[in-house]
Amino acid sequence: MSDFNLVNLLLLVLLVGVICTLGAVLWRGKKRGEKTKQEIQSIQDQLKASFSLSGYLLDAHDEAAVVLVAMRSGHELIGAGGCAFVPFSEWEKTLPVLQHGNLRFIHEPAWQTRLSEPATRHICRNCSKKESGAGCVLLQGPVDAENVYCVSLRCSGRVIGVISYFFTEPPEITEDQQLFLSELVRVTDLTLDAFRMRSRELSSRPYLQESAVLEKELAALTVESQNLLHQLEYQAVLNERTRLAREIHDGLAQTLAFLKMETVRMQMHISKGEVASINQTLQACHQTLSDAYLDARQAIDNLRRAPDESLTDWLEMTTSDFSTLTGLSIDISNVKLAHVFPNRIKAQLCRIAQEALTNIRKHAQASMVTISALQHGDEVILEITDDGCGFTPVDVRSASMYGLRSMRERAESISADFQIVSAPETGTTIRLHIPTSEKINS
Repeated sequence: MSDFNLVNLLLLVLLVGVICTLGAVLWRGKKRGEKTKQEIQSIQDQLKASFSLSGYLLDAHDEAAVVLVAMRSGHELIGAGGCAFVPFSEWEKTLPVLQHGNLRFIHEPAWQTRLSEPATRHICRNCSKKESGAGCVLLQGPVDAENVYCVSLRCSGRVIGVISYFFTEPPEITEDQQLFLSELVRVTDLTLDAFRMRSRELSSRPYLQESAVLEKELAALTVESQNLLHQLEYQAVLNERTRLAREIHDGLAQTLAFLKMETVRMQMHISKGEVASINQTLQACHQTLSDAYLDARQAIDNLRRAPDESLTDWLEMTTSDFSTLTGLSIDISNVKLAHVFPNRIKAQLCRIAQEALTNIRKHAQASMVTISALQHGDEVILEITDDGCGFTPVDVRSASMYGLRSMRERAESISADFQIVSAPETGTTIRLHIPTSEKINS
C-alpha cells in the first residue's frame, strides 16, 4: 500500500477512535435521569478531553509519542499529579520508560531505572489491581505520592505495558472517567497498530532495490512491451486506489459525517441542560460508533495480515481475529487443502474471504459462520456460509452491491467461478470453484 493510503488510513482510524471515545462517554447518560449541573459539567470536561486527544494523536510521530498522548490525556482528565509507562515487551523492539507530570520522583533517574528492571516488569505484568497504595512496587523508595491507578495498554491484542497515574491522596475515579480511560486504551491500540504497519512498510523498502535487476531485464524488451507493462502497473495502482476510495466513502467517511452532525446537536443540548433531548440520539450514535470501530479494527487487521502463509494457515489466523473482533463463531474444520496456490491466486482468494466476512459482520445478523475448502478433481471448492437473514438481489444496498461486485471481479481475474446462494431467512453462501490447472498457475 502506498504512503498516501497508509497515512490517510491512520488519520481516519484516529478520528473514528476519538469519536468512539466521545460516544462511549456520552452513552453513559442513556440510563440516567435528569442530571445536575455538576454532572453536565463533567460531560463537557470529557468532551473537551476527547477533542484534545484528537489533536495530540495527529501530532504524534512515533509509538512513544502515541503512548505519551494516552498518558497526557488521562492525566489531564482524572487530575493525577504525574504518570509513567512501564513497558513489558521482551521479544521485539521495546518501548522506553516514559513519564509525564509535576511530581518530583518520576523524573529521578534512579526511579526510572527501577521501572526498566525485569523484576518490576514481572510484578506489574502479573498485578491484577487497578488501584494501590504504599505497597505498590512503583511507590517504593523516596516518592512524593501515596496512591496509584493503573490501566493496561495493548497493541495487536497483546498487553505491551501499563500506564500508572500517581496521586498524593486517594483518588476518586468516577465511572465515566473509568470508561474514558478504557476507550482511551482502545484508541491507542488502533493507533499503535497503524504505526507498526507503517514501520513494517518502511522496513520492507530495502527489498525494492531488487528492482534494479528488473530494470536491466526490462531494457531488453521492446518499447511496446515496456509501455504495456507500465500501463498494467498504472492500472493496478489505479484499481487499488479506486477500491480504497470507495470503501472509505461508503464506510468511514459517511459515518464521520453523521457523527459530526450528531455531536454538534449533543453539544447544543448539553449547553442548554436538555438531557432528555440528548438521550434520544445516544442509542443510535452508540451503535454507529460501534460499527465504525469495528470497520477500523477490521481494516487494520486485513492490511496487517499479508497472505504470506499457506491459505489454510491464513484462514485460521484471519477467522480467529474476526471471531475475537465480532464474537461470531466460525467453523473451519472442513478446510482441507493440499494444493498450493501461487501468490497471485492466493492474494485474490484472501481478499474475497475478507470481503465476505465484512459483509457478514455488517449485514447478515448471523450467529454462526462456516468455511470449507476441499479439492475435487482439478478444482478447489471454497465456501463461506452464514446462518443470517439472507437476501434477494433487490434488497442489496449499494455498499453491499459494491462488495459483491468486487468479489466477483477478483474471482474472474483468477478464472474462478463465483456463485452466491441466498434467500430471506435462509442465510447466504459464497461459493468459488477455483481451477488448479496450469491455465491459472502460469
